[in-house]
Amino acid sequence: MDHRPRILDNYLHTKHFLQLVNVPVFGTPFLYMKNHKAACTTVLATLMDHLIKLRGDGGETIDMTSVHTPPKSLLLTGPRGLTMERVMEALADRQVFRFTIVREPVARTVSSFSDKIVKGEKQKAKLMRHLKRPVDDEISLSEFLDIMAHDEAARDIDRHWRSQRKEVSYDFINYDFVGDMADLNGAMSHVVKTIFGVDTPELQDTRKSLGHKSASAEMIEAMTSKDRRNIETAFGEDFEMYEDVRQRLARAA
Repeated sequence: MDHRPRILDNYLHTKHFLQLVNVPVFGTPFLYMKNHKAACTTVLATLMDHLIKLRGDGGETIDMTSVHTPPKSLLLTGPRGLTMERVMEALADRQVFRFTIVREPVARTVSSFSDKIVKGEKQKAKLMRHLKRPVDDEISLSEFLDIMAHDEAARDIDRHWRSQRKEVSYDFINYDFVGDMADLNGAMSHVVKTIFGVDTPELQDTRKSLGHKSASAEMIEAMTSKDRRNIETAFGEDFEMYEDVRQRLARAA
């Protein structure tokens, strides 16, 4: 096997890639590529819930900590649970159900700003240090989008707003299913039925169950035409991918 598979060209380092891969410890084999700000918490919570039910002992609980650091008794992820060799074998194995969820690029980008910049999370500090500005400096959505459009390094600073086409290796992985967050119920129903064979899939909506909420709708409504052009400039490849996904889903309906 190639010591450095071409797929790693999409990532900052090998650890970055492995932290996005999730495979089950038991049951029907699948590989979920985590896509930040595309319902990843809900997807992981739903997978974990059905794995716990499949095993039948109810040994784990689902909360924000366990979802973002899944117990190794359920899911393997990251360099502590996976090797590149194992992941590449899974990607080549036709018995493994490979899937991910993508999100309309405007909604994803603004949600990232709302959650990570406005709330002053550590992601904001990384961006401000890159810009050589005080970490507590104010930054507007328009400023943020202008930076994304003209500073490639800034786009790569954090995976919450980094190109999702790169994050999920859309051009490298032969997915069995790519769902649209706009129809998350339909997407996860298909995923859960395929993996767990249940007639009535239960979606773990973490916006309700774990208080995981985002407030970006008003920001999107207030965006200017320049803001939208900047998003299109910054994430043109994501818009192309998203349209491709929508067309594929429409043909499959």
